[in-house]
Amino acid sequence: MQIPNIDVTSLYILKYLLEEKHVSNTALLLNTSQSSVSRALQKMRIFFDDELLVRTSFGFALTPKAEDIKQDISSLIINLEKLSHKNSFEPEKVAGTVRFYGLQPQINTLMPDVVAAIRERAPNLIVSIDTSPQQHFEKLAAGDIHFSLSSHEPPTSEQSIHRKAVAQRDFRLLMNRNHPLANMTLTAENLSQCNFGQISLQGEKTLSLEHKFIELGLANKKRRLSTPIQITNFSSAPNIAAQTDIIFHLPTPFAQAACHDERLITREVPELLQLHFSKVYLCWHKRFHDDPMCVWIRELFDELFDSTTTYS
Repeated sequence: MQIPNIDVTSLYILKYLLEEKHVSNTALLLNTSQSSVSRALQKMRIFFDDELLVRTSFGFALTPKAEDIKQDISSLIINLEKLSHKNSFEPEKVAGTVRFYGLQPQINTLMPDVVAAIRERAPNLIVSIDTSPQQHFEKLAAGDIHFSLSSHEPPTSEQSIHRKAVAQRDFRLLMNRNHPLANMTLTAENLSQCNFGQISLQGEKTLSLEHKFIELGLANKKRRLSTPIQITNFSSAPNIAAQTDIIFHLPTPFAQAACHDERLITREVPELLQLHFSKVYLCWHKRFHDDPMCVWIRELFDELFDSTTTYS
């Protein structure tokens, strides 16, 4: 059997280069020089007999072969890191990457404390955080990340995902301070006449609290809530609310942070409309269940967070 002669360091750099599509960004991420990244790319081009990255008028783009091998390289690097942690884990000595996925509100609320603790105790450990809207568990199943922060249930078809509650969360209504309801007592009845913004992160077709209006007889299949604005991420919501009559139903920390804009206010959700799926979970795949680095990260979450505390 012929064993391929591959430069693991260059492969490691290539993994991030294929994600960033930018030499200087990759160098900055890995705390190395641009020339080191360029040399690694040249080695990998020879090894794979392919350009891998080609320059376009908009920057670099992946070749079809690079697109094809990108996930395989990512999984290989994660497995190599897992092997390197197999026998022991000393935070102060470890050098690798721990990868998280989560939506912006959960990441903004929970991860600053986690990152601070990692920087203090494992200063050479890189923390990679992805907040792009997508299915919450696909990257866990594919082995592309170690952890996902999510309030969603894993699909019933996926039996290999472990999870534990790390926080409670609640919601607020974000609106323009000149909204007609801004200084009124909010009820299900008067809110049912308002215009809402729907944040559809996973292709949802209905507002997260619309079923509450249906239970109260204030909406049905023929008489839906008004949702003239549909967006795929949280970041656009504050500016839209600040300039329109659109109300957004948002996790409290995100809604409160948005009120640094003086045009905005938050209001409590009327009790009859409050949701009950309020836990945030740290999720991981069974492939990393016994990995010492991942065990340490889970212990860090246990130390930092009380799952019964509402972060608001």
